[in-house]
Amino acid sequence: MATFYMVEMHYPASEDRAEFDDFYRNHISMLLTIDGFQSAQRYECTHEASAPFMAVYRLRDADVMTSDNYTSKAGRNSVDPAFRAKMTNWDRNLVQGDIESMDVPDGSSMVLIDRYTPDSPALPDGFTPLEIVGLDATIVQRGVRIDPDGDATVPDAPAEGWTVRIFRPIHAPRHPG
Repeated sequence: MATFYMVEMHYPASEDRAEFDDFYRNHISMLLTIDGFQSAQRYECTHEASAPFMAVYRLRDADVMTSDNYTSKAGRNSVDPAFRAKMTNWDRNLVQGDIESMDVPDGSSMVLIDRYTPDSPALPDGFTPLEIVGLDATIVQRGVRIDPDGDATVPDAPAEGWTVRIFRPIHAPRHPG
């Protein structure tokens, strides 16, 4: 089982967006110095969404998030207060699943389906289930599918209790070092 730290948010289109993106590039660099962070990639949703930005970090295991090395450097308070004040719909979920990587090459896409309640219909075929194992736990299950040709499609009629989003990479996957 692979472990991933998934951070999603909305940040308004504003005059400081380029500065925020620079901050986030540096923030990822800092996180990749923490023992147990194995990769990082940022994504942007291809359509209207309440949380159109997401960062996904591959972790050695879930204990990385409670290590002194992480808690002394990172977390919500590691974000510059000027940027933090503008961030909304900010959720952090720690997930595990039978997927080796969520790295998305340029020209490809990632489709996520979030189940909000245990009685929501099961994930459709073709999605790898990700179980929520910590942090904000804002959903009960997430499904992921990487579409290498970038021509992502969603199920014809997403069931009630699901949210479906399609993401494209903002930058290539990054690794420590």
